Amino acid sequence: MPRTILKVENLDVKIGKEKILEDLNFAVQKKEILVVLGPNGAGKTMLLRTLLGLVPYQGKIQWAKGIKISYVPEGLAIPKNLPLSVKEFFRFKNSSLKKISQVLTWVGIKDSSVINKRVDTLSFGQFKRVLIAWALINQPDVLLLDEPMVGIDISGRKTIYDFLVELWQEKNQTVVLVSHEIGEVCKKADKILALNKKKLYYGLPQKVLNPQNLAKIYGSSISL
Repeated sequence: MPRTILKVENLDVKIGKEKILEDLNFAVQKKEILVVLGPNGAGKTMLLRTLLGLVPYQGKIQWAKGIKISYVPEGLAIPKNLPLSVKEFFRFKNSSLKKISQVLTWVGIKDSSVINKRVDTLSFGQFKRVLIAWALINQPDVLLLDEPMVGIDISGRKTIYDFLVELWQEKNQTVVLVSHEIGEVCKKADKILALNKKKLYYGLPQKVLNPQNLAKIYGSSISL
């Protein structure tokens, strides 16, 4: 029997009088990759923040006991002239140089000189890869990823996704991934949660991702 890592029941989130999420119900099993889809303003990022306990809510969020969770936000501003190298950034997690180099390779950073660069000199795409590596280095049980491939060139996305999915499966990791893409990432998903404040669809990718459903999710016709 699959082990339930996360169970969400009747989840409501409000900011003031505005409903951000309404009556969400879903579950995530161990080793499952759940992709959360929806248009801008659908509440996808708010859902991740709520799952982390960063936002007041009503309803039930039940995580399995004793699990480690890592989170990669969509945007993280780096102060200019921050005197912090990539190596020093990883040392906050007490990581060895060997381990740092290994996780950077996992996310497609093969240039050994990057480890000594200051984080404020990295391109957005490089920094996003570094953040994903930083989340992976302590081998969490669950990864919450908000638009992890934004800023990474299209040619590199498939390679990174292929490798990361293999890695997640090898490490028995569970993944909840927010994305606006309906291409490569959804091919790797075990389940899709499509929402626009409310749950629109939840289930297997082949059941959810059809032209009729996508038109309802995004408000216009989308080709697969």
